Amino acid sequence: MSADVADAGLLIDMAWLYLKLSFLCIGGTIPLIPDMHRFFVESRGLMTTQQFAGYVALAQAAPGPNILYVALLGHHVGGITGALTTLGAISVGPFVLVSLAARVFSRLAANPWRETVLAGLAPVTVGLMLAGCLLLLRGVADTWAALLFGAALAAFLLFPRLNPLVVLAVAAIVGSVSGL
Repeated sequence: MSADVADAGLLIDMAWLYLKLSFLCIGGTIPLIPDMHRFFVESRGLMTTQQFAGYVALAQAAPGPNILYVALLGHHVGGITGALTTLGAISVGPFVLVSLAARVFSRLAANPWRETVLAGLAPVTVGLMLAGCLLLLRGVADTWAALLFGAALAAFLLFPRLNPLVVLAVAAIVGSVSGL
């Protein structure tokens, strides 16, 4: 089998993965990180956990939507074609679901179950986001700097009046000292 066929097969596999995951994008794509990690790192060996975490971190630090890491993962594997494939596939589900949900929710505006369903989705989303964060931390948790960074982030989240620049400064210092 030629390299072109293998590349096309991998692009199809990525498109299929993201098409399936796109229907689970409740609250964004961060809750889908464990499934993406499983595909790119654990089952396919296309990158290391550190590379995966680096792409997610880079996209989160960049201005714009947090979905950009999906394009970076696709680009790592298939260049521009991979980036466009993953972004296109991950966009299908939310488009379809939002279109359908808007129609249904407008019809059920007075139904009390509507608010119950919405309230029930919030903890599910938070739990999935936490799972993704823990998976990313696993890639760097073997260093004292990563643990210190995690503690600084926890302090920022627990004490929301703390200036975000303080957390960024601590992270920059820890990263430059430790070589993260």
